Amino acid sequence: MKRKLEIVTSPHAGYGFGVKRAMRLIEQGLACFGAPIFTLGDVIHNPQEVERLRALGVRPVASLDGVEEEGTLVVRAHGVHPELIREAERRGIRILDATCPFVRRSQHFVKQFGEESCPVIIIGDREHPEVQGIAGHAGAGVIIVKDAAEAAALAPLERAGVVIQTTFAREEAEKIIEALAARVRDLRVQDTICQATEARREAALELARRVDLMLVVGGKNSSNTTKLYKTVKGIQPRTYHIETEDEIRQEWFAGVHKVGIAGGASTPDTIIDRVERRVNNF
Repeated sequence: MKRKLEIVTSPHAGYGFGVKRAMRLIEQGLACFGAPIFTLGDVIHNPQEVERLRALGVRPVASLDGVEEEGTLVVRAHGVHPELIREAERRGIRILDATCPFVRRSQHFVKQFGEESCPVIIIGDREHPEVQGIAGHAGAGVIIVKDAAEAAALAPLERAGVVIQTTFAREEAEKIIEALAARVRDLRVQDTICQATEARREAALELARRVDLMLVVGGKNSSNTTKLYKTVKGIQPRTYHIETEDEIRQEWFAGVHKVGIAGGASTPDTIIDRVERRVNNF
């Protein structure tokens, strides 16, 4: 008799709020204005969804030069530099702004700091488009730090305002803030970590403690999915990062009774469902 695997899917798998909102705007844009619709880079860090959207007429472009005259441009959830919006409007490009409200909150805070002539520090990955977009709202002289070592190496400051990349791990952010506090006399910290991202991470960790094997589903190019995978693997060594059900290998399940499934914020429910069905077949 075949042994039945028990499968538990994290309650926070599937699209995050910002991604859901971006996808909804794209659907509305296609319905109202028709194809093609343009996005600066991939609107979602999931290759399978990018291909599905491409078939519907959603075209990723590298710059505004790739957008047709009087075309429609979707600003993805990460947000962009404000100058890009102004240039698009000068060119007559229609803007559908899908910037996540949590990212917009960070943009608001750094703009406010800048207006008060308060130096801005962003905690996050300087290569991430969200951080680059936030930095654009901060004006000149913005400082970006990715870890406590960089924070400890800063020159002393009289004061500074701090925001945090929305998907940044809280425990890492707290270490950085502690290091900054030793370098900045008057440190004003705005906690801009997305609570939904934290809840997704905590739910995945709690699940990893209860199962024999974890599958973290999402694009290999997705920053939040990769971080989730690395964190979960620290709890459950038998953790695999997959994009689709086709990557699953039966030999992984030797001696496994209980399987946990978690997904990144850019992983659609359809892919999670297909992964569940494939595991069920084992």
